[in-house]
Amino acid sequence: MQCLFAGYATGRHYNRIGGGSNFLCLPEQPQWRNHSTGTTRSGWLYGTVYRLGTGHDALFRNGGSSVFHNKPTPCAVCYVPQRSAQLMIPASNECPIGWTREYNGYLMSAYSYAVQTKTNAHHSASYICIDLSPETAVGPINILQALLYFVKVGCGTLPCSRYHNGWEVACVVCTK
Repeated sequence: MQCLFAGYATGRHYNRIGGGSNFLCLPEQPQWRNHSTGTTRSGWLYGTVYRLGTGHDALFRNGGSSVFHNKPTPCAVCYVPQRSAQLMIPASNECPIGWTREYNGYLMSAYSYAVQTKTNAHHSASYICIDLSPETAVGPINILQALLYFVKVGCGTLPCSRYHNGWEVACVVCTK
């Protein structure tokens, strides 16, 4: 197995509904595209922390749960060279060396909002990478069924010096 990069485990805010349903690994050094300063509806991506109880002390080999509780969660993206692979990398415009870039663009998902909000949308969706040159399908216009929103990053657990709060997250899709 070969690891391509290490970084920060991320996901939607624990106290919000909507947004992305899957955790993502963001590289330690993000790459950005253009960003907006508007307050439009968006999905959001936040750093992930371990949330462990004292009864879990015996489960980790390298320390009790108190060593990890409320600490940022790292991650790594790896692959097995003998197999073909497709990879979406959030917060990046480029593929690892030896990989082919199929397309790059922006991360999108469902709208994320506070639990107290009274709306009809209560689901999460996967984070997906949408091409910089998106296309549209043939069909009726403006029938609101499933909706995609740009995903912005929330810093705090993610270092604000690298991950600028409220910026849209770039992405790239690579194959090997």
